[in-house]
Amino acid sequence: KLKTVDLLINGAGILDDHQIERTIAVNFAGTVNTTTAILDFWDKRKGGPGGVVANICSVTGFNSIYQVPVYSASKAAALSFTMSIAKLAHITGVTAYSINPGITKTILVHKFNSWLNVEPRVAELLLEHPTQTTLQCAQNFVKAIEANQ
Repeated sequence: KLKTVDLLINGAGILDDHQIERTIAVNFAGTVNTTTAILDFWDKRKGGPGGVVANICSVTGFNSIYQVPVYSASKAAALSFTMSIAKLAHITGVTAYSINPGITKTILVHKFNSWLNVEPRVAELLLEHPTQTTLQCAQNFVKAIEANQ
């Protein structure tokens, strides 16, 4: 229905290391599939207009949380994928950003399962660290896009 799309914010994610395949499917494969779909539309080699994709990854892509290695790995994979897509901008006309928030107060951090139950208090321990609100995260996201970083 839309004539054009300028920006894709790709932000689906789950945090439940008991659901290994689902975590990888949503956090990584979902990011790849959605990005691939919009690239097909935007690719300048196919006459597309170009565009901007912003994939929501995580600081865990750089520094994993050992109690949730599946989540951390899925976000690291999404980060690596996004970095690769970003290097193709001169070919495709698509700018790609990874947004890598730290602990953000969402439903994900209130209660979740650690891998193999290695740490039953992982959600509680995580919230002992500095957090940000979803509004703060969004404001920082907009600043990064505006600064082209």
